[in-house]
Amino acid sequence: MATLQGLTELGNLCQCTLKCTRQSRWKETTQRYLADMLIRSVELQEEVLEGRYRVSKTTDFPLNERGHLRWIEAPVVRDRAVQKSLMEQVLVPSIRPYLIYDNYASLSERGTSFARKRFEIMLRRYIQRNGTDGYILLGDIRKYFESVVHATLKKMLGPRLTAEPQEVADLINYVIDSSSHSDNGLNLGSECPQIFAVYYLNPLDVYIKVVKAIRYYGRYMDDFFIIGRTKAELTALLLEIEAKVAELGLTVNAKKTQIVKLRHGFTWLQVKYFIMPTGKIEKAMSHDKVVRERRRLKAFKRMLDQGTMSENDIYNCYMSWRGSVVKDHNVYRSTITSLDKLYKSLFPEHEEVCSPMRSDIARRINHEAETRDLYHCLTV
Repeated sequence: MATLQGLTELGNLCQCTLKCTRQSRWKETTQRYLADMLIRSVELQEEVLEGRYRVSKTTDFPLNERGHLRWIEAPVVRDRAVQKSLMEQVLVPSIRPYLIYDNYASLSERGTSFARKRFEIMLRRYIQRNGTDGYILLGDIRKYFESVVHATLKKMLGPRLTAEPQEVADLINYVIDSSSHSDNGLNLGSECPQIFAVYYLNPLDVYIKVVKAIRYYGRYMDDFFIIGRTKAELTALLLEIEAKVAELGLTVNAKKTQIVKLRHGFTWLQVKYFIMPTGKIEKAMSHDKVVRERRRLKAFKRMLDQGTMSENDIYNCYMSWRGSVVKDHNVYRSTITSLDKLYKSLFPEHEEVCSPMRSDIARRINHEAETRDLYHCLTV
């Protein structure tokens, strides 16, 4: 059981502040906050304990993600520290035991890499038991974050927070209400709304996994898949899913939801899968992902010529994208090589990009180790 005193204990608030600013310490606003972190934490503690805490104005900006323009509402450091404390001491411990294993987003030891590995495991198990004949339902919820109903979310969280003091539950309800400008929706820039969104579709997860006893099912935020033997079986199940999500005030995205024959190939989490007649699973990078990266590199070149972006920043952005691809899949050698050639042709004077081999992984591991050591020194 957590209390407001425990949530706002100065040592805890300072630790949460350091954690939530780990990736943004280069920003001027973050540096100013960290320079007076103890004083600001004392003020924040008093506001929360006295019931005067109010969420500050967010920093709003558009983000073009996979061809879709999303509006991000990023909270300031003090609000991120409060949310980090709530996440670690209340929300995650209270919610996670009730989530199914194949719920992949916004959880420790989860993520896109884990989701792809679990999906491939299920796909292999299905092929081993049923052969390559089968279908897959790829589903998506329309405008998921914008459609979450606050009242429904609070009702769902109620039974999970019965062990918490009412003042803690009230603080969580306030965070929910302040996550949008209406009674619906969660902003995309905060940490607590991420776990809210993970939990909001849990009734659907339980219905499919427990009630319907579907073995081959998984969900990454609002994207889900189900592998079945026949198209009729999945079509009937889709109707039940539509009715289930309607109870939560949501709708299935008809344009993005489809039932595909396994042998025809399909895309899950930006990876294209092909099932060979022998049962072997072949993977390829999504064409859209490659096109977006090519366009991004060319846009970087224009920004470099205009003087609005440095060549070092371009290198870091490209290596970040490239490193994530190498980490998750080492089968894209030809695609990565072609993108490396494009990068070298656009930016010939910069440091040469290495081939996607073990040196990439070794460098990443060393960087993570150095980051952990630095963080340990700052927090001791």
